[in-house]
Amino acid sequence: MKKKSIMGLEFKWEVLLVYIVGILGFIFSFMKDKEVDKDVKFQYNQSATIWIIYVIINILTRILIRVSLGFLFFTWIFALVELVLLVFVIITIVKAFSDESYEIPVISDLTKSIWK
Repeated sequence: MKKKSIMGLEFKWEVLLVYIVGILGFIFSFMKDKEVDKDVKFQYNQSATIWIIYVIINILTRILIRVSLGFLFFTWIFALVELVLLVFVIITIVKAFSDESYEIPVISDLTKSIWK
């Protein structure tokens, strides 16, 4: 059964696209299409949450680098968080290609609280 998405692509290609181009998930999260499948909508929202986290981490990293090199420890922590998120994004894309919807452990809870 084909899941209804905004762009009309198959579920796996839609998930691949919104995770590769993170801002698309953010944009699609605001679209109010009643026919969009709930799994597809959740993937839009989860992708948007990850994109927001990446933006916040990048802003904080740039601020900390400009302030002082004493905060270099935090930039390493942020880089580690980005790496872990990247691994989970790859897992999510692989699961989508086997027609499964995957919820990233902490991010899915944050997604549910942000995108009610």
